[in-house]
Amino acid sequence: MTARAAVVGLGPHGLRHIQACRRVDGVDVVAVCDSRTDAINAAQEKAPEATSYTDWRELLKRERPHLLNIVTNGPSHAEITVAAAAAGVSHIFCEKPMATSVRDARSMIDACQKAGTRLAMGHARRWVTSYQKLRDLIAEGLIGKPCHFSSVLGGGLFAGNGTHTMDLARMLSGAEPISVTAFVDPTEVTNPRGGQYQDPGALAIFWFDNGMRLVIDMFADLGVAIPMNVIGSIGQIRIDEPANRWDVSARKGSDREAPVGKYWLPLETIPFESEPLDMIAMLAAGITELLGTGPIRCRGEDGLAALEMVIGAHVSSRSGNVPITLPLSEEYWDVDIPLT
Repeated sequence: MTARAAVVGLGPHGLRHIQACRRVDGVDVVAVCDSRTDAINAAQEKAPEATSYTDWRELLKRERPHLLNIVTNGPSHAEITVAAAAAGVSHIFCEKPMATSVRDARSMIDACQKAGTRLAMGHARRWVTSYQKLRDLIAEGLIGKPCHFSSVLGGGLFAGNGTHTMDLARMLSGAEPISVTAFVDPTEVTNPRGGQYQDPGALAIFWFDNGMRLVIDMFADLGVAIPMNVIGSIGQIRIDEPANRWDVSARKGSDREAPVGKYWLPLETIPFESEPLDMIAMLAAGITELLGTGPIRCRGEDGLAALEMVIGAHVSSRSGNVPITLPLSEEYWDVDIPLT
């Protein structure tokens, strides 16, 4: 059966979603939606056969798609997802951040479970073979116990960009965050998607239930991006995505059994063949998986976990930089931040 697909939100990433849908066999893009005429015109160049809408409610009513890709800004995700599930949409691919409050994110999961709708979140690196191979190598003990994960990226957008790192830390380690201590960047920087949105940078330290630490520094005064680091008890991984360079090294032979405190023991390079990141291919892989019947690599629960890490960091900063327990207790479920 051909899946009727619709894309709501036609910015540059929305256009990628259209291209990704068109790459998947058995998917027809029948409708696109945005409030901006120029965005609709750009989308029609990618999918000339699709009917255009300026109101997603009208789209749901008239088109009744099987697949809905939600690529709008964060504040609208919950309303569209809940309405789409209630309207009978059987498959929803929602971009991150999942929502702007924990309560809204939970309402999305509940609505999809009630309707029997399959929900995937747009942390697209979960569909990259290189990251899947790294996850397996870490699980096999290649670098020992995962101890430290770090990322430095300038320009703010702690939710918009930082949640990729947060989700990767969970995926690669197989562990869950249990607390966060954070400092939100006080620098006043206009959000690139409009002044009505707020997504400043932050410096945050997350503790995980396996003892691993995740450190993210995304203050606006940083003009460089440092490769991500995953450091284990006897090895390390450095990931430079723009250069497509993945450096893996670990102790070899009997050194692997030596005490961890012998930090001067040499690490040997482990050959690792990576693939260049292709966002459209990543999205297409996620859509293909979503339309199947098996497990979804990035579920609504994964989107919720990343959102709680973001909200928790803001709560910590507002509370005098005290540690905040994760998952968030219900007293914080209504903290609402207009994230993008």
